[in-house]
Amino acid sequence: MAHRYLGLLLSALLAGAGSAAQARDFTLMIYERPQDLALRDDRGEAGRRYWGDYAAFGAALAQAGVMKGGAALDDPSPVAAGDDAPRLSGYFIIDVADHAAAETWARRISAAATGRVVVRPHIAMPGTK
Repeated sequence: MAHRYLGLLLSALLAGAGSAAQARDFTLMIYERPQDLALRDDRGEAGRRYWGDYAAFGAALAQAGVMKGGAALDDPSPVAAGDDAPRLSGYFIIDVADHAAAETWARRISAAATGRVVVRPHIAMPGTK
């Protein structure tokens, strides 16, 4: 009887540990200043560096096995904000252990230094997995 109880307890503990360790999806929303967005059209070294930084970040996500998707967004004009306000310009969807891990990745995005990166966890819709 004691062995059965210990087995059930161990199973419950392992099941709980497994669910806590499961990865979760997060979206890293990238906001950039207008002067940084202008680099998208720059055909010189600054433009190559702009796109190269994002390519390197995406490659790092892929190599780590956490990238689920992402895109640069076109026409990032705000509805109601000042001319110098950072604008939503793209996003990455990543699959990591927790919010802290997502924030660690977000800090590596070049726009985090001059604009901002917002980390938002995904939630499951009721009735879905």
